[in-house]
Amino acid sequence: MRNETLMFVAGALIATCTTVGAYAQGGQTCAAAVTISDGVTAYNNAGATVDMDYTGLCDMGAFGTDTNFHTVWFKWTATTTDTYTFSTCGTAGGVDTRLSAQTGCDASTVVACNDDGVGCATFSSLMTLSATQGTLYYIAVGVYSATTTGGAGTMSITVGGGGGGGGGGDCCVANPGTTCCADQSCCDTVCASDAYCCTTEWDIYCANEAATLCPACGAGSCTIPPAATPEAEACGDDTNGGCNGGGANQALSSLNTSIGGTFYASTATRDTDWYGFTVTAGTQITLNLFSNIPSFCAIVDNPGCTIVGAVSTGSCPSTMTACIGPGSYYIVALPSQFIDLPCGGALGNDYTLQISSISCSFVPPAGDDCSSPIVAVVGSNDFTNINAGTSFGEVTCGFGGAAFTKDVFFSFVAPATDAFTFATCGSSAEFDTGIEVWDGCPDAGGNQLACNDDCPESTAYASLVSADLTAGTTYIIRVGGWNGATGTTEMIVSQGAPVGPANDNCADATVAIVGSNPFDTNGSTTDGPNPTDASCGAFGAAFFNDVWFTFTAPTTGNFLVSLCSATWDTRLDIYDGCGGTIVVCNDDADSGACGLASEATLAATAGTSYSIRIGGYGAANFGVGDMVISSDGGGGGGGGAGLTCAASVTLPMGATTFTRAGATVDLDYTGLCDMGPFGTEINYNCIFYKFTPTQAGLYTFSTCSTANHDTRLSAQTTCDASSVIACNDDGTGCTGFTSIMDVTLSCGIEYTIALGGYSATTALGTGTLTVTVASPVNCSAPCPGDFNNDLFRNGADLAVLLSAWGTSGGDCNNDGLTNGGDLAILLSGWGACP
Repeated sequence: MRNETLMFVAGALIATCTTVGAYAQGGQTCAAAVTISDGVTAYNNAGATVDMDYTGLCDMGAFGTDTNFHTVWFKWTATTTDTYTFSTCGTAGGVDTRLSAQTGCDASTVVACNDDGVGCATFSSLMTLSATQGTLYYIAVGVYSATTTGGAGTMSITVGGGGGGGGGGDCCVANPGTTCCADQSCCDTVCASDAYCCTTEWDIYCANEAATLCPACGAGSCTIPPAATPEAEACGDDTNGGCNGGGANQALSSLNTSIGGTFYASTATRDTDWYGFTVTAGTQITLNLFSNIPSFCAIVDNPGCTIVGAVSTGSCPSTMTACIGPGSYYIVALPSQFIDLPCGGALGNDYTLQISSISCSFVPPAGDDCSSPIVAVVGSNDFTNINAGTSFGEVTCGFGGAAFTKDVFFSFVAPATDAFTFATCGSSAEFDTGIEVWDGCPDAGGNQLACNDDCPESTAYASLVSADLTAGTTYIIRVGGWNGATGTTEMIVSQGAPVGPANDNCADATVAIVGSNPFDTNGSTTDGPNPTDASCGAFGAAFFNDVWFTFTAPTTGNFLVSLCSATWDTRLDIYDGCGGTIVVCNDDADSGACGLASEATLAATAGTSYSIRIGGYGAANFGVGDMVISSDGGGGGGGGAGLTCAASVTLPMGATTFTRAGATVDLDYTGLCDMGPFGTEINYNCIFYKFTPTQAGLYTFSTCSTANHDTRLSAQTTCDASSVIACNDDGTGCTGFTSIMDVTLSCGIEYTIALGGYSATTALGTGTLTVTVASPVNCSAPCPGDFNNDLFRNGADLAVLLSAWGTSGGDCNNDGLTNGGDLAILLSGWGACP
């Protein structure tokens, strides 16, 4: 997950809409279907009630049931026999949509359906239909589940397959392996609030943000209805701070009203508006929030400040409904971001929050209080946390610092002294949970023994935790929803710990080499201590989910151990052996170029073995990566390359791993070398190699699809940019805007190879640089001085020798230096080679 924790809630990525209204645009039933044609059609399925069950008839996809819930209806006639694409991809207003097509109004006539389109923001949809000319089809636009709230959006119909974001281009969908998107204005807007989208990858979260910020993806066209009551603060003020401001709030006199207010966000501060109320019986509250600013709303416990139900989804309106029990609460409305929403900004600041309520039957679930837990047994244990309160709201191991809320409690008597595993991962209806194991009730002095937020194999972010228990002892198991998530499923209890990676323990460490060492901490346990050395960066904070390597230094010197390829929050310890003393450790790389990944320089002694421990900063931090070990770490830096041309190191043929961490030198080739059609002619933040061919020929230097960032390559005959002879930005067919540089090189010349990035803000990432040669000609010893292999020693060779004076580039007598001795050899053999 790359979502952002926003105070007490995760940053909801809410889109704005292209149509207005709290009721369905489109037919409420199949019989009332609205006629449409190819192109873009607006819809709104908020308030729709008709569900279509396609179980055994059509496979919606990998997740959930095969029912299209809360549908609105259109009828469409194919104008040609062809494959058509129906798309809400990136244009669904933040709603998790579903699409289906039928030839009649009965579910048995279904001919196509889709839940999630590949790469589509907020789980929106792409459905292909092989249509027959003149045939009438009924198109249903629905949502993922019975509890998913509908909303406004647009559906596009295109012929010939494909489809997309309804006019937004690739900005409205995820583009794995690439940065930015086709609409530069949209790209700049999104990246101003989330630099990851332009430095690392335009992923699904970037597409979600585009849906909230870019007109091409539907943002900025919300019509805000009038409100009955004004907010009691002006734009720029923040007086009703609720949970963020000492409890101050604007009291509601009615739960059937509307409030007109303003939002703003600037310099890491945003306006949060809190409205207090009390109910004495079960009450179902529905919130509709209209705003052109990306925003959301929620109901929050008072006291406790935990979300009741879930945050709103969709936009124009962003909606949510929850049945709450007797007690005091807040309604909070707030922007989805902390910056770039000034008072008087282009999107405006106004919002209208509509509040409505009806009575509901509110029954707390079994296990709602720790004093009355559900008795758990080995096997499957049913539970629901719908309507649960939050008995313990402290943050434990929740992703992003979010608490587990809506908790239920189990008691479990260990039948044996062994490891036991407690999981919602693998249950029948996974949802985003957290599980904790306690030796007593949390509010009665109990101690937490183990905690987990996400198990690695669950796309729903269900949980799995193991703990060593003692036979006959009673333990408390707390299961909550991450950041307010609710559901009905099972907690599965099994004896024995889950199988972890082969190098889960130090005694089973994998042998590491200089170069690339892939690792995977998914399923690992924690068997090392928590380092207290301040140099470790975390000052005694827990070290989780570790795997181990053993590394024997081939030489005495510095070795850079880098986890920069990891996209999650890592930690790194290096010991002098299993159970030994820490030699060096790191939490976040000092250079700042690796985000939350780790990097450390090991001062090693030849022949000495070291134990390398890789883990996560928190219990929810685990994943895959590549540990790159390179010599000369801490000297030249850059994964063995030099941070300056003068400090460049020898580049061999074949593959060499690299990191650009710490690189600062730019090479400006304006008017000298054409990098390609995009950006400037500057190679930014370069690392440097020296390369002397042993064969003449066409050499290829490549990071093609082997680097995790947008690279550039250049070749020079000296350290001065004016000597550039080749450069490349993007190699043909390479993913992630990586590079291929072809250049003809001659024998005996020492060339400078610079590896940099596309722009000054491109991530200082890692990768592999590969050197190959085509149709090589061996450097001929019988003709010393023939540097260009034309079988003549002449003025061209003399120029090469003189340009390499004082280096090894024109060395004819193998003394390592180009000087008068080499000039004498060249001149004495002047003319044709023998």
